[in-house]
Amino acid sequence: MPDYFKSLTVLEEFDSHKIVLENISFLGQSLDVKTKHVVLPPNTHEVYILSGPLKNTSFIEKYVPSSLGTDITIIVDLQINGFLKFIPFLRQILIRKMGNVMNEFVKCAELYSRNLSAKE
Repeated sequence: MPDYFKSLTVLEEFDSHKIVLENISFLGQSLDVKTKHVVLPPNTHEVYILSGPLKNTSFIEKYVPSSLGTDITIIVDLQINGFLKFIPFLRQILIRKMGNVMNEFVKCAELYSRNLSAKE
C-alpha cells in the first residue's frame, strides 16, 4: 500500500459499497477521512470522499485489459473546501500528488501479482 495511507478501517460493509475510514498523510499532516467505495463489475471502482478538506471529491477508475496489460482511466472531480481553496496552486499540487499515489498503487498491484505468480 502506498505510504500516503497510514491505515484503513472498514466502518460499514454493504452489498453495493463500503464505508472506509482512511488515515492519510495530507500536506504533511495525519488526517482521518471517511470514504465510500463502490465496485461496479466488471471494471469500475468509484471513490467518494465524505469528510475532510476534500469532501465531495470523487474518483471514477476504469480498468480495461489491453495488449500491454491493463489500461487505467481515472476521472477526478476535485472539490477543495474551507480555507484550502484560497491557497494558490493547491489544485495542481493535489492533482500531481493523486497521480503519484495512483502510480504507487500500480506498483504495489504489480508486485502483489508477481508474488502470487511465484507461489503457484
